[in-house]
Amino acid sequence: MKLIVVYEEPLKGKERLFPRDIRNYIASITKGDEVHNEIMGHHRKQPTFIFSMPNRKSFCIYTFKSDENTHKMMKSIVKRVMENREIKLAGVNLMVKKAYTSPYEFSLLRSGLFERRLRSPMIIASQEFEYAICRKFSNGGVDKKALERFTREKIKETVVLMARDWFGEERAEVVSEIMEDTMIMFKELEYTPIKYKENEYYPAVRGTIICDVELPHFIGYKSGLGYGELSTLKEMDRRKKPRGGK
Repeated sequence: MKLIVVYEEPLKGKERLFPRDIRNYIASITKGDEVHNEIMGHHRKQPTFIFSMPNRKSFCIYTFKSDENTHKMMKSIVKRVMENREIKLAGVNLMVKKAYTSPYEFSLLRSGLFERRLRSPMIIASQEFEYAICRKFSNGGVDKKALERFTREKIKETVVLMARDWFGEERAEVVSEIMEDTMIMFKELEYTPIKYKENEYYPAVRGTIICDVELPHFIGYKSGLGYGELSTLKEMDRRKKPRGGK
C-alpha cells in the first residue's frame, strides 16, 4: 500500500523537501498514536513505513506489510494529515490538498528482463566490515568489477531481509532461492558516498540495474528514508519512447 499526499500548490524555485522532512512532519502530527512509535522506533529490521523522495507536487509513504494493524496505522496517518494540512518545515510553507491510499505490493519477483534506474542512491553498507570494503572503493579509484560484485551481493541480501522482516521466514526462504539464481547486471554503475550529516557518510551507488526478475521498488539499506528507490516500469517505458512518439 502507498499513501499519496498532494499539495494545493507545487513547490517553487529552490524549495525542496527530503524524506527525513516528511518523516519528521508525520511524527509530529501523530504523537500519542501507535504509528508514532512505529515511525520513530529504532528497530534492527526493515522499517514498516518507507518515506520516499518527495516531488514538487506530492509525497508518498509506502508499506509492504499487509496485516490489519499496519493498515490501521496507515489510515491513522491519513486522518492526521487531513487534520494538519498546513506543513511548515525546512523553510517550506504549503497546504495539503488531499491524502489517499492506493494498493501497492511487494514484488512477486516475476521472471523477465527488467531495466530500471535508481531514482535515489542505493546504500550498500550497514556494518563495519562492509564499510571497510567500501573504503577501498574510495581510496585510489574504484575497481569496477569489485563494485559490481559487492552491489549485486547487497541487492540479493537486502531483498531477502525485506521478505523476512515483512512476511516471515517461510516467504524469505522462497525469495532467497529465487535471488540465488538471479542475474543482475549494471549500466553506468557509479560509487557515490552520500552525506548523511556532518562528518557522516553512507557508501552508495547510482546507475541502472538490469535483472531477470522484477526487483522490489526499494533495495539496499536505509530504505525507510527513501534510499534505493527504483524507477517504476512505466517510468522506464516513458524514457525509452522518443519525444513526440506514441
